[in-house]
Amino acid sequence: MYKFLVLGIFFLCCQQVSKAQQVILPHQLNYFINPKPNTLLYNDTLYRGAREFKGLFYKTGNLQLIHYYQKHQQNKIWGNVLGILGAGMMGAGVGLASNHHSGLGWTFIGGGFCTTVVGGYLIASGQKNLILAVDLFNKWSHQQLPKVQAGIGFSGSSAGLVINF
Repeated sequence: MYKFLVLGIFFLCCQQVSKAQQVILPHQLNYFINPKPNTLLYNDTLYRGAREFKGLFYKTGNLQLIHYYQKHQQNKIWGNVLGILGAGMMGAGVGLASNHHSGLGWTFIGGGFCTTVVGGYLIASGQKNLILAVDLFNKWSHQQLPKVQAGIGFSGSSAGLVINF
């Protein structure tokens, strides 16, 4: 009986493993969840962090895309500030509660917990805004950018031609 149960759980897990792979769509901006937050891949270039992909969003001139990017930045910054503040308040609260100031200590612990939860919510909202910006960028680039690009480069005694489809 246990063999069938273990075998059933194994097959159920095997079906879910195929969904664990992230699809990378060529010629689109892809948002990565795992390696580091705010990691994007576009045309074989990996952008790690908002400073690197900021120019990619601003070059479009799309005001809605820029708005999503700015909201992402604001939410991320305030979420991190509130998260650190909340963690500090909880640490101070534990210290106060252990030194016979239990009322004040529990107040700090509760306030710190609430502050940390609000900070986490803001960080999640920032990630949602970044995902919306990525989707909007992909729609914009699909409509606006040319399909075929060519480039010529010269250096010293050599010349090169690059054609992207």
